[in-house]
Amino acid sequence: MAKRLWNEYLFLTREMAKFLDKQDYDLFFEIMRQRESLQQKIDECTDDYKKTPEGREVLTSIRAQNQVIMQKLRLFLNQAKQQQSVSQAYDIGGSRPVGVRFDRQS
Repeated sequence: MAKRLWNEYLFLTREMAKFLDKQDYDLFFEIMRQRESLQQKIDECTDDYKKTPEGREVLTSIRAQNQVIMQKLRLFLNQAKQQQSVSQAYDIGGSRPVGVRFDRQS
Protein backbone atom coordinates (compact mmCIF):
# COMPACT_ATOMS: atom_id res chain seq x y z
CA MET A 1 0.00 0.00 0.00
CA ALA A 2 2.72 2.50 0.97
CA LYS A 3 4.69 1.68 -2.19
CA ARG A 4 1.72 2.55 -4.39
CA LEU A 5 1.06 5.77 -2.47
CA TRP A 6 4.69 6.91 -2.69
CA ASN A 7 4.82 6.16 -6.42
CA GLU A 8 1.62 8.19 -6.93
CA TYR A 9 3.18 10.98 -4.87
CA LEU A 10 6.25 10.94 -7.12
CA PHE A 11 4.04 10.99 -10.22
CA LEU A 12 2.07 13.99 -8.93
CA THR A 13 5.29 15.79 -8.02
CA ARG A 14 6.60 15.33 -11.57
CA GLU A 15 3.29 16.54 -12.97
CA MET A 16 3.50 19.67 -10.82
CA ALA A 17 6.87 20.49 -12.39
CA LYS A 18 5.47 19.93 -15.89
CA PHE A 19 2.56 22.30 -15.34
CA LEU A 20 4.90 24.94 -13.93
CA ASP A 21 6.88 24.70 -17.18
CA LYS A 22 3.64 25.21 -19.11
CA GLN A 23 2.75 28.11 -16.77
CA ASP A 24 -0.59 26.45 -16.06
CA TYR A 25 -0.85 27.54 -12.45
CA ASP A 26 -4.46 26.43 -11.96
CA LEU A 27 -3.57 22.83 -12.75
CA PHE A 28 -0.36 23.13 -10.74
CA PHE A 29 -2.32 24.10 -7.62
CA GLU A 30 -4.96 21.43 -8.26
CA ILE A 31 -2.27 18.75 -8.44
CA MET A 32 -0.65 20.20 -5.33
CA ARG A 33 -3.97 19.77 -3.47
CA GLN A 34 -4.18 16.17 -4.68
CA ARG A 35 -0.63 15.58 -3.48
CA GLU A 36 -1.46 17.00 -0.05
CA SER A 37 -4.43 14.63 0.18
CA LEU A 38 -2.15 11.75 -0.77
CA GLN A 39 0.31 12.85 1.92
CA GLN A 40 -2.43 12.45 4.52
CA LYS A 41 -3.07 8.90 3.33
CA ILE A 42 0.66 8.14 3.52
CA ASP A 43 0.78 9.51 7.07
CA GLU A 44 -2.11 7.24 8.07
CA CYS A 45 -0.67 3.99 6.72
CA THR A 46 2.13 1.80 8.00
CA ASP A 47 5.12 2.91 5.99
CA ASP A 48 8.04 0.51 5.91
CA TYR A 49 8.51 1.14 2.20
CA LYS A 50 10.62 4.27 2.63
CA LYS A 51 13.20 2.20 4.54
CA THR A 52 13.78 -0.08 1.56
CA PRO A 53 16.38 0.75 -1.12
CA GLU A 54 13.60 1.25 -3.68
CA GLY A 55 11.71 3.50 -1.26
CA ARG A 56 14.82 5.59 -0.56
CA GLU A 57 15.30 5.99 -4.30
CA VAL A 58 11.72 7.22 -4.70
CA LEU A 59 12.20 9.68 -1.84
CA THR A 60 15.43 10.94 -3.41
CA SER A 61 13.58 11.51 -6.69
CA ILE A 62 10.81 13.37 -4.86
CA ARG A 63 13.32 15.61 -3.10
CA ALA A 64 15.06 16.38 -6.39
CA GLN A 65 11.75 17.25 -8.06
CA ASN A 66 10.79 19.41 -5.08
CA GLN A 67 14.03 21.37 -5.52
CA VAL A 68 13.23 21.93 -9.19
CA ILE A 69 9.71 23.06 -8.28
CA MET A 70 11.04 25.46 -5.63
CA GLN A 71 13.48 27.01 -8.12
CA LYS A 72 10.71 27.48 -10.67
CA LEU A 73 8.40 29.00 -8.06
CA ARG A 74 11.13 31.42 -6.95
CA LEU A 75 11.63 32.46 -10.57
CA PHE A 76 7.88 32.95 -11.00
CA LEU A 77 7.69 34.99 -7.78
CA ASN A 78 10.61 37.18 -8.81
CA GLN A 79 9.03 37.81 -12.22
CA ALA A 80 5.70 38.65 -10.61
CA LYS A 81 7.39 41.10 -8.22
CA GLN A 82 9.23 42.73 -11.11
CA GLN A 83 6.02 43.07 -13.12
CA GLN A 84 4.27 44.56 -10.11
CA SER A 85 7.10 47.07 -9.62
CA VAL A 86 6.91 48.12 -13.27
CA SER A 87 3.14 48.43 -13.05
CA GLN A 88 3.38 50.56 -9.91
CA ALA A 89 6.01 52.77 -11.53
CA TYR A 90 3.62 53.49 -14.39
CA ASP A 91 0.78 54.12 -11.95
CA ILE A 92 2.84 56.58 -9.93
CA GLY A 93 4.29 58.27 -13.00
CA GLY A 94 0.87 58.97 -14.40
CA SER A 95 -0.74 60.11 -11.16
CA ARG A 96 -0.93 63.83 -11.99
CA PRO A 97 -4.31 64.94 -13.22
CA VAL A 98 -4.46 65.72 -16.90
CA GLY A 99 -4.29 69.41 -17.71
CA VAL A 100 -2.47 70.58 -14.58
CA ARG A 101 -0.41 73.64 -15.34
CA PHE A 102 2.57 74.98 -13.56
CA ASP A 103 2.09 78.56 -14.75
CA ARG A 104 2.86 81.11 -12.13
CA GLN A 105 1.77 84.67 -12.15
CA SER A 106 4.31 87.18 -11.05
